[in-house]
Amino acid sequence: MLVNRNQRNLELLADLLSKAGYTTYTAATLEEFDQALVAEDRVGVALVDLTGFDSGVWERCEQLRRKRKPFLVISPSQSAAIQQASLSHGAKGVMIKPLVIKDLISLIQGMLEEQE
Repeated sequence: MLVNRNQRNLELLADLLSKAGYTTYTAATLEEFDQALVAEDRVGVALVDLTGFDSGVWERCEQLRRKRKPFLVISPSQSAAIQQASLSHGAKGVMIKPLVIKDLISLIQGMLEEQE
């Protein structure tokens, strides 16, 4: 599952991951994020870009943690506060933009293997 307020970035990331063999589900709003959480059986890993979301995004991250769905937070900048908040809400890690796709795919693969 990809969560990102920027529709163009959402499409680019979905396309890159699709080419790497992953099926993606996208959410551009907190309401769409909620809908994806209800259909949790489709979610293996979530990538949550914080940009443009209010603090309500953290409750959704907590839901991912409670449902034992691994996720990464994507942040626009290096920030100790974001790092701490992300980890305290259950994130497996934080990636800083711009993303290195090879590293992202390796992290996704590792999280999926941990679930098996």
